[in-house]
Amino acid sequence: MTKIKVTVASLRSTLTDTAQNLELVREACIRAEADGSRLLLCPELQLTGHGAHDLMPQNAEPVPDGPMSHELLNLSKQHSICLVVGLAELSGSVVYNTMMVADRGYFLGKQRKIHMSRDEYVYFGCGEAVERFDIGDLSFGVTICYDNNFQELSLAHALHDVDVILAPHAARRGVWPPKPDTQLIRNMIELQQSGWKRLHATRAIDTNAYVLICNAVGSATEGLTGVVSNHVGTVLAISPNGDVLYETQADGLEDEVVTLRLDGGARGFNRGPTRSRRWGTSLRVLERAYAYRRDRL
Repeated sequence: MTKIKVTVASLRSTLTDTAQNLELVREACIRAEADGSRLLLCPELQLTGHGAHDLMPQNAEPVPDGPMSHELLNLSKQHSICLVVGLAELSGSVVYNTMMVADRGYFLGKQRKIHMSRDEYVYFGCGEAVERFDIGDLSFGVTICYDNNFQELSLAHALHDVDVILAPHAARRGVWPPKPDTQLIRNMIELQQSGWKRLHATRAIDTNAYVLICNAVGSATEGLTGVVSNHVGTVLAISPNGDVLYETQADGLEDEVVTLRLDGGARGFNRGPTRSRRWGTSLRVLERAYAYRRDRL
């Protein structure tokens, strides 16, 4: 990677209005193209919504053969951009939490979430692979929300020698009053950004890569009863040396679309450990450790 612009979007997403969810992606595409971006990242399950409700799997579609997937392909071609957007994927009888990757009208692939959090196991099957994607001289991987807590997935990205890890979220932030006050939301934003900085700075240094983070915004379950799924939004970007490249400017529950300029030269920070790592030995160490754990389950 040399120098490149990437747009990161935290957007509203609801279970009851997939058309509006798609419209927000369309608007973000216009912004990204105007900014000269090569890639646009949108949140986990952006198109189909995230919440412990039967609409989550009911909104699923085949990827890349479903209608919303086709629209993503069209948007990526129309705006000459690579789109990385989340949706519930229907594959046979199984639904996956998936990020679809479409580049300038072509389907590049998908990353399925591997580890489910809390009630997600009721609705989704688990992915079984970590993928690498290439667009020109930019290589990237995707780690979806809760998966960022598992360092072995970061090792897979390091083995792939990616320039950027995309970390889309639909991170839930508890139960709010019907009309949360401004200070409550500000406190949630501060809490989320603080935790993300610690986690993702480590991931960036481990992999010698940029980490770009976005999140769903607001309630995904408006109009539904018996279920709460609140998301606080915010964008965060970490450089390969662990420094904060961008910290959210959101002051409330608002969509945030940010274009960042990435410089491949920043990856020179950690080239020593990257080149010195004994990959074969590291893999054998992990195999023995996993065998130890497996034998005691």
